[in-house]
Amino acid sequence: MDWQRQGAGIDRTITVYDPHGKPLKLTANDRLTDGGEGVIYNCPLNRSILIKICKPEVMGNAPAMNRFRSRLQAMLGLAECTNSPFLAWPRMKVLDKPNGQPIGFVMNKFSGRKLRALFCADQVTKFFPGWDRLSVARVALNLVDAIRMLARYHVLVNDFNPDNFMVTPSGEIGLIDCDSYQIPAGGWVRKAFLTSLHFPDYAAPELLKDKKLLDQPRTPEQVRFSLAVLVYSLVMCGLHPYARLGSSKEQWQNLIEGKFPLDPRSGARMAPYWETVASWMPDSLVDYFVRMFGPGHSDPAVRPSVTELHSELENFIAVMERSRIADQRALKPSKKKRKR
Repeated sequence: MDWQRQGAGIDRTITVYDPHGKPLKLTANDRLTDGGEGVIYNCPLNRSILIKICKPEVMGNAPAMNRFRSRLQAMLGLAECTNSPFLAWPRMKVLDKPNGQPIGFVMNKFSGRKLRALFCADQVTKFFPGWDRLSVARVALNLVDAIRMLARYHVLVNDFNPDNFMVTPSGEIGLIDCDSYQIPAGGWVRKAFLTSLHFPDYAAPELLKDKKLLDQPRTPEQVRFSLAVLVYSLVMCGLHPYARLGSSKEQWQNLIEGKFPLDPRSGARMAPYWETVASWMPDSLVDYFVRMFGPGHSDPAVRPSVTELHSELENFIAVMERSRIADQRALKPSKKKRKR
């Protein structure tokens, strides 16, 4: 690898190589952002891809680079993930010299908004003109499809931070920061490349109660819980499942306590406005969330499956498509749905 220092050493030009030995210069103008262990660059030859390069301090750490290269090799071995247009997955190694060692990789670049933009009805209207609750539910279904595909290869998402998911104006979903996922090592499911990354507001409660679990392999049940929190926040226009009337605590603190207002056994209540929003969900979808955030809060074994969530979202979408009632699809329904 060739470093050309300029000025006081802040601006740098780095020359890297593809697996065929072709060089590429990346300059300070190409630099997009810094991550924990790497720097992300726009590719000057192809604006639809990004290049992630390990930071110099990581490259100087032999154990860290060995872990990086082993993980990269495992990820490149999952062909469907590599070829998926909705994943910022490693597509090709980037080398330090011709026929050298990997120091980074090429991945897809996504446009659009971060998923958090769908957590407020006014933001949806602003950033996605013409969208309604049906549009948001379709995004949620696309997200579930992506998580299901990863699960087929025993790839588990650790960090359900809404900022790690992108959504386009056409409703397509993009998953970024994929190199933080739990990846099976050498084809072995029980042996995996781990990361302790998590977003407390969307984490399974056992991970928040016992931080030692963060250093152990994540489980499918923990992913089910986190995904359900994120999907609920989408179809409820930004409301967290454990938000409740009269609580001034942080969302993750409410999550630990586990009082889900739609569960009549919880003793918790929603604000009247949110009760109106919730009333337009099908009873079977509400029941799914009650089982996930009620009994499933303390018992991972009873958490309903991702496949069931997928079916419930399909049903919700079908209900909205058939309905002639404006409030059924409204981001801000004007009145509660009457119960038959």
